[in-house]
Amino acid sequence: MLNRRILRIKAMQALYSYYLLKESLKEVVKDELVAQFEIDPAKHDFAEKEEFVKRQRFVQKLFSTHVDAGKVMDTENVEVDILKATNEHILRYQNQLDNERKSIGKSMMAEVEGIMNVYLKLLLLLPEFSFLEKQEKDKQDKAHLRRQSYWNYNLINNSLIEHLATFPPLVKMTIDKKIDWKNELDQLRTWYKDLIRKDDEMMTYQGKTSPTAEEHETAALSLIKRIIFKNDSINEFLAEMDLHWSENKTIVRSMVQKTLQSYDPEADDQFELKSLSMNPEEDFDFFKKIYKETLTHDQQLDKVIGDKTKNWDVSRIAMTDKIILKMALAEMMTFPSIPIKVTINEYIEVSKQYSTPKSKQFINGILDVLANELTSEGVIKKSGRGLIDNK
Repeated sequence: MLNRRILRIKAMQALYSYYLLKESLKEVVKDELVAQFEIDPAKHDFAEKEEFVKRQRFVQKLFSTHVDAGKVMDTENVEVDILKATNEHILRYQNQLDNERKSIGKSMMAEVEGIMNVYLKLLLLLPEFSFLEKQEKDKQDKAHLRRQSYWNYNLINNSLIEHLATFPPLVKMTIDKKIDWKNELDQLRTWYKDLIRKDDEMMTYQGKTSPTAEEHETAALSLIKRIIFKNDSINEFLAEMDLHWSENKTIVRSMVQKTLQSYDPEADDQFELKSLSMNPEEDFDFFKKIYKETLTHDQQLDKVIGDKTKNWDVSRIAMTDKIILKMALAEMMTFPSIPIKVTINEYIEVSKQYSTPKSKQFINGILDVLANELTSEGVIKKSGRGLIDNK
C-alpha cells in the first residue's frame, strides 16, 4: 500500500525529470535563438563575422539573464530585432515548459494508477495459469496415446483460483481498465512450462490426487510468493512494463498477497481487493499539491535556499538535494496540519535512499535553520495536528 513517503519519492522523481528537462529545453531554445543571428554567406561579408559573433554572445547572455523572468526586463541599448527575437523565444520556452510541467504531472499520477493496474494484472495470473493447465489437460485427454503422468492438473480445481477468476469486483475492474494477458499468451505458456511444471513444490502439489482446500490455498499463495515475485524472468518482464518496478514491487507484492490471504469461500465477497491508499482522496491531493506547490514557489525557494547556503553556489548543490530541500520547504509552507519535525524526518529518510552519503546532515541542518526562521517570519504557519512537536 502506498504511504506518504512513497508519494514524496514519486513526486521527487517527477520533479527531477522536470528540472532536467527544464535545463535541456532552455539550451535548445537558446541555441535556436542564437542561430538566428549567425552570419549568412549569401548576404553578408565575412569581414563582418566578428560583429556577428559579438551579437550572438550578447543575445545568448540576454536570453540567459532574463529567461526566468519571462521577458527581457532591461531593454536599454537592446536592438529592436534582438529584443523581439529574444522575447519570442523566451515566450516559446515558457509555453513549452508549462506544457512539459503539466505532462510530467499527469505522468506522475498515471504511474500511481499504473501500480493498481499491475496489481490487478498479477491477480489474473493465477486464473490464466489454470486456463493453460486446462488446455494442456484437454490436449492430453484427446491424445491417441495417453501418457501416464504424476501431474494431476490440480490448478483447474483449485477453489481459490476458481473464485478469483469469477470474483465480480475483479472481473468488472479488469474489464473497465482493459487489463488482461491476451497479448502475452506465449509468454505465459513459457512460464507455465519452464517455471511451474519444473518447480519442486508444484510437483508435490500436482502429485496429490485429491488436495485439501488448505493445500489448494497454500499452492496458490506459494505460486505467487516463490515463483511470480521471485523469478528473474518474470521480474524482468514486469520491469519492462513498469519502469519503477524495483520500487513498486514491494507495494504490489503486499497487495496481491493480502488479497489472496483474505480469501474466505463462505463469505459473500470471497476476497478483499486492496486500494492503493487508506485515504486515497487525501493522499492523492497531497501528491498533486506537493508537486505543484514546489514548482509554483520555485524561484522563491531558490532564493531562500541560496541565502542560507552562502558558502555554496546553489548550482553546485546536488540536484537531488536541492529538490528535497525545495519539497520539504514547500510542504512546510503548504500543509499546516503536517508537523515540521515529520516533514524534516521524512525528507532525511528520502535523502538517505536517493542522495549522497553526506546529504542527511546537510539537509537536516539547512531545514532545521530555515524552518525556525520561516516560522518566526510567519511564512510557515501550523495549525491543528501540525502544531505538535514543532519546537
